[in-house]
Amino acid sequence: MAEEITLGLCTSGARLKVSVLAGGRFFQAQKKVFNQERFLFPLVKRELKKAGADLRGVTAVCAARGPGRFTGIRISLTLAGALKALAGARVYTATLFEILALQAAESAHFRAWAKESGGTRLAVLLHAFKDEYFCQFFVPGKLPKPEGEPVWLKEEEMRELLHNNGAPFYAIADAEEAAGIYALLPGNAVKAPPVLSKIIPAYLIKAALAYKNKTLKPLYLKPAKYETENNTVENRKSKIGNRGQENY
Repeated sequence: MAEEITLGLCTSGARLKVSVLAGGRFFQAQKKVFNQERFLFPLVKRELKKAGADLRGVTAVCAARGPGRFTGIRISLTLAGALKALAGARVYTATLFEILALQAAESAHFRAWAKESGGTRLAVLLHAFKDEYFCQFFVPGKLPKPEGEPVWLKEEEMRELLHNNGAPFYAIADAEEAAGIYALLPGNAVKAPPVLSKIIPAYLIKAALAYKNKTLKPLYLKPAKYETENNTVENRKSKIGNRGQENY
């Protein structure tokens, strides 16, 4: 029986992240680049080579499906879809909220806090655009469960939401993408340490396999959602303009 080779991908932020799981070992890398589609295949091939494999041997793909940059989200999901169609690879996806929530839940830091405080809420924070942020609360457990849908709010609105939360809670954020994001927290919140406050490439695979979500549908939140809506409006204007020219 051929060895299972699982590929993890994240192209939704400023850093291209890749991981490979083979023989129980993780191989992972990241690179801060703008045109991630140009660097994706070289980085994927390099990590697969470390695992003694190549793209033809990939049996499963785990991709982050957002939120994040509109174009960036699609890069990972397009490759995942292609490997599914062409090579029969299984596909699993996870949101950045789910990935960070699982990173926190499996950490000794979080478990120590939960045991000492009896805390029952976990907040995941992400930077959206300029002075806007995303937040989703989870109920901690072996597999953290979302309390509701994620929200995106202006900075002051997010501060108000977090400060009015009441009971102490644990927060994990992608501080690699937004260094000052923990400044949003109230004094009674406990923040994750720096080693956890980023998307860890291995957890692209761990979270996707844990949540077992097979959709390739992107999670478009602002600003990606704004971009898609704006493009739709522009397309409508273009079509109307073209019809006007034809009529003329």
